[in-house]
Amino acid sequence: MNSSLWLLCLSTLLAIFGFAGVQPLAVTLMEQQGLGATAIGLLSALIFGGVLVLAPFQPALVGRFGAMRSYQAGKFMATLGFVGCAGAASPWAWAGGMLLLGFGGALTWPLTDSLLASEAPPEKKGAWLALFQTGMGMAFALGPFVSAALVAWPRAVFLGAAAVCALSSIPLLGRQLPAPVDDDDGGFGVWRSAAGLAVIAFLGGLFENGMHTVGTLVALASGWSGAAAVALPGVIAVGALVIQYPLGHVADRRGTRGVLLLSLAGLVLSVVALPLMSLWPPLLWILGFWWGAADGCLYTLAMTGTAQDFPVRQVASVTTLMVISYTVGSVIGPVLGGFAVDAATLWGVVAGFGPLALLGWLITLRQRPVR
Repeated sequence: MNSSLWLLCLSTLLAIFGFAGVQPLAVTLMEQQGLGATAIGLLSALIFGGVLVLAPFQPALVGRFGAMRSYQAGKFMATLGFVGCAGAASPWAWAGGMLLLGFGGALTWPLTDSLLASEAPPEKKGAWLALFQTGMGMAFALGPFVSAALVAWPRAVFLGAAAVCALSSIPLLGRQLPAPVDDDDGGFGVWRSAAGLAVIAFLGGLFENGMHTVGTLVALASGWSGAAAVALPGVIAVGALVIQYPLGHVADRRGTRGVLLLSLAGLVLSVVALPLMSLWPPLLWILGFWWGAADGCLYTLAMTGTAQDFPVRQVASVTTLMVISYTVGSVIGPVLGGFAVDAATLWGVVAGFGPLALLGWLITLRQRPVR
């Protein structure tokens, strides 16, 4: 893999580090401004709504303007989004900042994933993609803890994230990226053949982002301090961090179906166990780690299946489907989480998320192995 692609991955991870830090902080600030849990969930989902709007056009934009120019445009929009959120004092201001962050993600995230899936050696695609997802796990783990330490200066955290996003683009100036191969003309026929992987990507987005929102809202509703509530998503991310790379190796050697069944079963059990925290509140820390370990591998496995099972000329197209599916889940997850907490707090989360985890397990059980 050439040095430009390594720098691209690092630049993407630094932008994600900033996003991971401001996401729970934004939830806390909106709650302090008097917004309800459902409204907070809707505004949080706009980040992924921005990705959903622009991601389908990302391959065409890369073809028209080139990979590097499209990527740098995405980083610029993300920087503006961080700055906008720093000054947000109304729902409309939050909405604008969140959408800009989503537009930036739409031009950076799919490109990074598709290039990694295409460029990785055939026998190590799962390991390489899992290594990148491990980096994402580190970013999502460290970001909330940094924000928790600086919770007294929330606006400075947003501006710091903007600076990191902008400065991480500088080493890429003047460099070229390998163009993603996308000469497939199979259209929706190729997407239909990837439907099973798309379901997994959807559930990955729904649980990863839904449970981040749920964790923060449940902690606040249970009387936890703002710093503890902001730090909880970091624990969720640590769970995802420690599991990514080992599961990538397992997927390379034994396929993905067994790993998926284990992960989805873990999600079912961890969601059903949530009401027990009313008897012992520290259980939420343990469940947060468990959520991260169980759901953090779902998107990685969907991308591993994409890299393993489709020819290079179809990878960019199928990656776009994975991103769209993950994003749809990411839009629904925070909204469902906010509604569930508003409706019945702990039992609302069980009713909202438990059946979806069980449905995913049943679908996976009935499918043929991905490999």
